[in-house]
Amino acid sequence: TSPPPATLLPIGDILADIKSVFDILNNIATDTTNITAKVSDINSKLDSMDECLDEMENRISHLEDNKEGRAGKMANLDKKFMKAWDRIKDLENRSRRSNICIMVLPEVIEEGKPMEFLSKFLPEILDLPSGIEIERAHRSLAPCSKPSQRLRPIIMCLPKYQTRELILLKAREKQNIVWENHKLAFFQDLSKEVQQKRRAFLKGKQLPRDHGVKYSMAYQATLGVHHEGLLNTFQTLE
Repeated sequence: TSPPPATLLPIGDILADIKSVFDILNNIATDTTNITAKVSDINSKLDSMDECLDEMENRISHLEDNKEGRAGKMANLDKKFMKAWDRIKDLENRSRRSNICIMVLPEVIEEGKPMEFLSKFLPEILDLPSGIEIERAHRSLAPCSKPSQRLRPIIMCLPKYQTRELILLKAREKQNIVWENHKLAFFQDLSKEVQQKRRAFLKGKQLPRDHGVKYSMAYQATLGVHHEGLLNTFQTLE
């Protein structure tokens, strides 16, 4: 038997199907156009991001270069500052070369006239010639000491360096200087930094002192030991 004849669709249905296909293709074309536009926008943004990253890398590189340059400048400035600071401290100590600190004198014993008091007191206590010339004298610049606190030292400035050396020599010779139950001490007027450096030699000075060997301290903190006609100097005890 032969197959039944094919059924022909109405022309209207065919046209409707064709129109539907064209509509789908148009939608696909529209979507493709939108996708292409979005991809183009994304590419544009990526290009912009690449430019930003390049600029950031350049800036970071520039900052790193500047940092290295500034680090070098800061190191140089630190060296200059420390050098200037050392000069300032040296000038400060040299300005005190003619000064002497007298420790443990009772407060207000000078009755507001320290120069007059010291000019009479020093010859008596140290067996010095009368008429010692004193340029100025005062208590250290701090509030008046309370009974439980350490007494403020008297600082006096002598116009002649030789007079200062004579007073310190007499004080060393006497060693134990007691006045009205107060054990007095005479020191050079030095900055805290130099005092700390010299304090490191306390044990080092004890050895020559115990053996009767002559020693001295040179500015700023150099220990000199005189032995068999030679002067041996030490910057540290190591």
